[in-house]
Amino acid sequence: MRLLQSIRFRIVIACVIFSIIVTVGYGWVTFYGVKYNSDELFNWYISQEAEQLIAEYEKNATLTHVITANVFVSDEQHALTAAANYFVDTQTRAKFTQVNAFKDVRVPGPKFTTEQGYIMYEFSADNKTLHVLQSALPENETKQFYYMVDVSNFINYDNHSEAYIAKLFLKILVFITVLALAIGFILAKMVVSPLTRLANSVDGVDHQNYLKSEEKYFNDEIGFLAKRIDSFVSRTHDFVEREKAFSRDVSHELRTPVASSRAAIELALSTPEGQSGRLNKFLLRVSRANRDMTHLIETFLLLGREEEQAIATERFNLHELVSQSFAKHDYLKRHADVKCQNNIDSNINIVSSKQHLAIVLDNLIRNALQHTHDGSVSVLFENQQLIVRDTGDGMSEKQKKSPSTNVMEKSGVGLNIVRRLSEKQHWQMHVKSKLGQGTSVYIDMSNSG
Repeated sequence: MRLLQSIRFRIVIACVIFSIIVTVGYGWVTFYGVKYNSDELFNWYISQEAEQLIAEYEKNATLTHVITANVFVSDEQHALTAAANYFVDTQTRAKFTQVNAFKDVRVPGPKFTTEQGYIMYEFSADNKTLHVLQSALPENETKQFYYMVDVSNFINYDNHSEAYIAKLFLKILVFITVLALAIGFILAKMVVSPLTRLANSVDGVDHQNYLKSEEKYFNDEIGFLAKRIDSFVSRTHDFVEREKAFSRDVSHELRTPVASSRAAIELALSTPEGQSGRLNKFLLRVSRANRDMTHLIETFLLLGREEEQAIATERFNLHELVSQSFAKHDYLKRHADVKCQNNIDSNINIVSSKQHLAIVLDNLIRNALQHTHDGSVSVLFENQQLIVRDTGDGMSEKQKKSPSTNVMEKSGVGLNIVRRLSEKQHWQMHVKSKLGQGTSVYIDMSNSG
């Protein structure tokens, strides 16, 4: 199982991503909340101080309070000129001197009205930040009260605090990420553990002594899956039992009449009447059909066995096995000139399932002989590959591409059966064929169990 595709990995990554998103979101809200609060606090301080100064001016018509800001009473044009003097760049200064009111100044910064009714401006340019408080005077319609303060140093101080908060935030983010990893691993273990137990129980399923697994799990998604597996195993068990019963019945019901008919045919062939004339020809045809039926019964019964059953292996001579198969099917030759060539060295001995290989050979040689009108049928063994080659009819491209094509239709057995027999022994089968030039079937036995 690939790590990136595992449920454990996805749960851990989900926890980490979620924690990072929440931490970054909360940090952003907190950071700008603190910043906004500091601005509000500063503006509140200005407003409070301006309120005291205005009260003093209304009482004494003077501004004697000692402060660090520039406080004065004048018309707006004079105030604009005073504000322009805070900036160095001539273009920025022009933006103040070329207008008649602070509201028309095109310098970045917010504008708002305080609770006391004061108009507050913030102008930021040339690394300067200027706060201007403007207030009307009840008894003076031509002049207004102005409170101007350069907060650039305060902004720089605020930047240092921002850097400190950013470092602290990074440390918290690392801690939260590590914590999310730990929580993710714990959650992943809690979620995947029932799946692992379920997989282990399914992996060791015994159809005969299977215990339902649903009682081991809570009534959740895992328990739902366990119920479905129990249902599937139950249906599979019933199916296997039916197949076993069918195989037992077929083994007896088919082998018995075939064996009886074979004995009757051999007895008929031994009589004088059966050895001559047209009756002999008919009896020989019946005898060949009987052998074909015996071959098919053995093949299908072998395929019907359970895959889990141990396959017996033995050491045997491959040359002799091929010779026996040629002799067994010599009657299938289309023409007397067709040659059967056993090109396997007589000293080659292999360890494998002799029964499986014999049936595979029988099927391939039967098919080759039935489709070869002249030329030869040869068997070779090269590089752990058993090769059955003929010079017969061959197959078209359409036949080779269709997995359901029965290229052994005259014998009643398709290549899919040979392929299934090969799979039982973990052999690899592939076919090379050209229409009208013949067919070569390769059985790679290098991976044989």
